[in-house]
Amino acid sequence: MNADTTSEEVSSTFKERELESWNQKARDYGDYVGQITQQAVEPLLDAVEVEAGNFFLDIATGPGYTAGAAQARGAIATGVDFSAAMIGEASRNYPTTLFYEGNAEHLVFPCDFFDAAVCPFGLLHIADPDKAISEAWRVLKPGGKFAFTVWSAPGQHAFFNLVFGAISRHGSIDAPFLEAPPFFRFSEPAENQRALAAAGFSDITVSELTLHWQPNSGQMLLDTIYKSTVRTAMLLEAQEAQNKEKIHSEIVAALEKSKDPISLPWSAVIAVAQKPL
Repeated sequence: MNADTTSEEVSSTFKERELESWNQKARDYGDYVGQITQQAVEPLLDAVEVEAGNFFLDIATGPGYTAGAAQARGAIATGVDFSAAMIGEASRNYPTTLFYEGNAEHLVFPCDFFDAAVCPFGLLHIADPDKAISEAWRVLKPGGKFAFTVWSAPGQHAFFNLVFGAISRHGSIDAPFLEAPPFFRFSEPAENQRALAAAGFSDITVSELTLHWQPNSGQMLLDTIYKSTVRTAMLLEAQEAQNKEKIHSEIVAALEKSKDPISLPWSAVIAVAQKPL
């Protein structure tokens, strides 16, 4: 077995696990993490300058938030996602918007077709994110803009500080659960610059975007992880049972020891680029 075959098998396994998980969690997503990611919709649309009459593509559309908002601006919006369950949610949420089940690494759309495209919090869940970025470049018209959001690294992110800190103290961050692309690769501005430039984009900017969410309890935060995240949930599920209980207890205690409601800042990175004319 050569290295390329091994890499393809790892990508296939990762994609299968992601797909299975998102199909299971699609219905609950909007009640948990969806409350946070929706806050990035308008900044993404502003970044790629979506306006009436634009042909717009939402890659890894999930429940369709960004595609639906683009259509509300008068754009001709399309959303694509590899999860049939997510496409079902998107179609229920925005019945007049076009949604398709499809692969971000192999988009079915023609070259030079869209005026703007985004990928909201999707690159983390794509087996070959560089291919997805190249596909976004391919389907954009010359002069078209592309933007994506990803979560900031643990040092800048209260949620990951809390969860990964508890795992580090009571379990293992390196628990072997699945070979996968680096969790926080695109949290680094320099890496975003490099990846976008390698795909052919220019005029690249990377900035911070702080979102907020206030859980009602520590248990609600645990529910959020297990019901509406995939890779973080996988990491917790991979811990030994006795360690997992300690991790859960620390996460719950960290939120419930405060008498005041806790607003967790969910720091994100937004990268924007343009396909040259």
